[in-house]
Amino acid sequence: MELRLGALLTKTATATSSSSGGHVTDAPEIERVKIGPARNHLYDTMLQMYWDGVRRELPYILLTLRKWRTHREYSSSVLPDEEELYIHGYDTFLDQVSHSSRKFSDRASAKRPQPQTTKRATKEKDKHEIPSYTEALEDRGWDIYSEMQSDTIRHSIKMDLQSKEFQEPDILRRRARMLLQAAQFLDMDKIIEYRPPEARITFWKQPATAQITATSYDEGHMPVFVPRVCDACKGAIRGSMFRNIKTDSFVCEACYREKHYGDVDFTKILKQCCLRKVVSPEHSHMICNCIDVRRRDADGALRDLFPVDNDETNTEKHLNTEGVLGKVRCGLYELGDMLAEAKCASIQGKLGSKTLENERRKRDFERPQRLRNPNAQGPGRGVEPKTKPVVEGKTAEYGSFYGITTKGTEDIPFYLSSVVDEYPYGNVHMALRVGPLIIENGVSNTHGGVLITSRDPPSLQVLRDPAVNIQNSLLLTGRTDRTLYSQQRPRKPKRYKAMMKQVVGGAFCGFLDPQTEEQIVEALLEESERLVDTGIPMNEKNARIDASVNRILLALKNYLVSRVEVFIRSIADRLLDPNVNLRWSLTDNSCQQFCDNIIDRNLFSSLFAPRGPATAPPEPLSPDTPYPLYLMSFVCRPGAYIPERVKSKYDVPNGLTEEYLLKFRYGRHDESDILDSLSEYFFDWGAFGGPIYPYQDLFPWDCTEAFGRYPVTCGGCNIAKHVWAFPFDTWSLVSFHLTKPRNLYPHCGFPADHDEGTPALIHHPVGEKARLRSGVMSDYEWFKNRLTVLLAQDVLLSAAAAMARCAPFRESTLWLHKQELEKNDRLKLGGIHRAQPFSHHYEKGDFQQYFIAGWAHLSRPLQIAEYERLRDWKATRSDVKSRDSDSDSGGGCGAAFFCASSLGGTGAPCSAVEGNIGDTCQSGCVSTCSSCGGGGADGCGGGGCGGCGG
Repeated sequence: MELRLGALLTKTATATSSSSGGHVTDAPEIERVKIGPARNHLYDTMLQMYWDGVRRELPYILLTLRKWRTHREYSSSVLPDEEELYIHGYDTFLDQVSHSSRKFSDRASAKRPQPQTTKRATKEKDKHEIPSYTEALEDRGWDIYSEMQSDTIRHSIKMDLQSKEFQEPDILRRRARMLLQAAQFLDMDKIIEYRPPEARITFWKQPATAQITATSYDEGHMPVFVPRVCDACKGAIRGSMFRNIKTDSFVCEACYREKHYGDVDFTKILKQCCLRKVVSPEHSHMICNCIDVRRRDADGALRDLFPVDNDETNTEKHLNTEGVLGKVRCGLYELGDMLAEAKCASIQGKLGSKTLENERRKRDFERPQRLRNPNAQGPGRGVEPKTKPVVEGKTAEYGSFYGITTKGTEDIPFYLSSVVDEYPYGNVHMALRVGPLIIENGVSNTHGGVLITSRDPPSLQVLRDPAVNIQNSLLLTGRTDRTLYSQQRPRKPKRYKAMMKQVVGGAFCGFLDPQTEEQIVEALLEESERLVDTGIPMNEKNARIDASVNRILLALKNYLVSRVEVFIRSIADRLLDPNVNLRWSLTDNSCQQFCDNIIDRNLFSSLFAPRGPATAPPEPLSPDTPYPLYLMSFVCRPGAYIPERVKSKYDVPNGLTEEYLLKFRYGRHDESDILDSLSEYFFDWGAFGGPIYPYQDLFPWDCTEAFGRYPVTCGGCNIAKHVWAFPFDTWSLVSFHLTKPRNLYPHCGFPADHDEGTPALIHHPVGEKARLRSGVMSDYEWFKNRLTVLLAQDVLLSAAAAMARCAPFRESTLWLHKQELEKNDRLKLGGIHRAQPFSHHYEKGDFQQYFIAGWAHLSRPLQIAEYERLRDWKATRSDVKSRDSDSDSGGGCGAAFFCASSLGGTGAPCSAVEGNIGDTCQSGCVSTCSSCGGGGADGCGGGGCGGCGG
């Protein structure tokens, strides 16, 4: 049996390696030139390649600063957050990683009632239910101590930050410093690259929902929803698309990158709700047959009946708006159900045929049935639920939703289940970035070795062709005696899906060497002023830029060199270690495992770097190691990347990056990158037509905290509060933004606020005005985009530096890298408990996929009002399992309606049981599938299908 399993694994890995795409990066055979034994040359060659990369990227920083200070459009424009120095919103992060706060959380968890399965266990529970006086006194003493320590830490950090709040901001100097921060010369990231679904391994081929449109209407004038197909490849578009503003044709991202990349006639459009596009004013009158609805306005003109604008000041009498079974309902209120069905149909089955031309779509969908809670009293109790292809529920907390649930990874062969557990992010390719260097394995035609290349320069205001030496690369091969080669590799644009911040170096935030940092900032300002833009030949202009760069580089080397040498030495030593396998293997050494193996946890395991030898790790470091070596580290052991089920407000939920990447573990293949995927909440699922609050175009989340943890809601926040809701995710997204060029952003960040003519919304036809404009955002919009990204990083660095200077807080985080449970490493990756409705996917340990919000048919003001009602209600709840007094009116655990199923319409019937393991409110508002052990769609948290979440 052992031999047969080995053969199966080898066969699968070999098939995967040889297939196009998949886990191995396709690359042509490149001539290689031998340098010599790696043990003699690797460190020096990598170090030289590092400094070449630094020098290559400095002109982008220098020229961007020059443009921002000399062009009046930029120099006279100051964003509000540039002048505001108030930093707040980091309190939750402090509690999540400090030892005393975690101990408080453990004590709170121990006091929660645990489910008992035997009479003996129940007796034991009853016996110890009431603690003794001594135990109660001891617990109270620890709680007081935790509160005192937490207050001391907060006060210290607050005083550190407040010392800078009253300084007069120097806008130009701050911009120069932020541009130097953007280079991230001392940072390390895990880079996640896009890969198409693997042809041989089916369990990573579950598609994302398609972009839906309507090409015809039925006899009842209702739109017939179908997936939108790419005009080039005829495949269903499942992510963002690109619209030709001259011909109004649409192509998928893959075709855009292959045939039209950089063409200014194309504008990016995020996947979005199509209802406003397909329901014209004429169709809205034919769909709505309600006799009590006004058809004309005061001037006698026909009114637009869709979106529905039905509030207290404009009460429309549409039929059966509540969706009571057995009664006729207005067709406008049925559109959301139909769209959800179409989305569910678009993900049935695996990704197979490329095109849809030869496939006939089924139209005889069963409508989702709305069921009463079987545990509720009164008429209708115990209605037998049926298995449906779509989950439609009305959760006790959040109203209507449509979605599906996946309990675990789908269709995984038993002989590969352990591989998936060790390979949690599925069918993606991962590389490690160290400053300007990228290190990866799994590239074809590299003789089973490791490739070291240079990243593309950060995407800033000024575009220029990179130096020719960006093609220089290194190839390391061999098992024990390793050999180093040089290569010249041609460049092509990379398609990144996400970044995972590993180490925050802390350069240029006043933490490592404030005096030297100020000198370098001053030098950058002087050199940017010295440059001449016009009136001289191009070769002389380039010579002046080179001279300025050389002077800055000299100062920059003196500032960075001690830490850079430690970073490069640690990576080189790991690459030379015979115990570190270089050759890619699905089962033994995936790209994810390789990246974990070459990060030295002895150096980078601590959340904050040691301040001196006395606090250094147990294993001795080099006597030349500078202290502190870095600012913050998010390095985790492999066992930390797991779905987290939240049971109380003191637990740490999965962050946004974790949730996005863990989708792949559950068999999902998502065409959209992490930024587009998060934005689809507002464009597609919520049907808002774009973000609804500031900063959500670049950091697409609602920073409102649930369970009364912080009083400031999103929309009233500043950028510091917004990004400190998810520090790990923001740092990762900042790195991602800096790799993303202008043509990969929508034409307008807030299209719904610029409703006239923007081609970023599909319901806007391309008119004569749109044809005159470029498909990419304007220079000024790009300036604000880049500046906001830099401001986000700056406030993160400023607060993190204040935390690192607080000795009590540093000491309170030392436990994180010393404790034995790998899963606890992820505490530094999480974020706030989101009050954002239906934004959590993994709090019950399952994967939930939602199709459309219950407010999709409403006008935008009413949509936002309904969204805020649900969000603000959760923000005021006391805890995950709380029964609040206003639960019957604002949500909570009133009458719950639900319906659940497994993907594909198969599985055992679902039933709700009071006190179910996922029933966070203990009201029976959860359904579980007996066939999968209890899965459900939990709106915002630990509830199941229809659960009130948390």
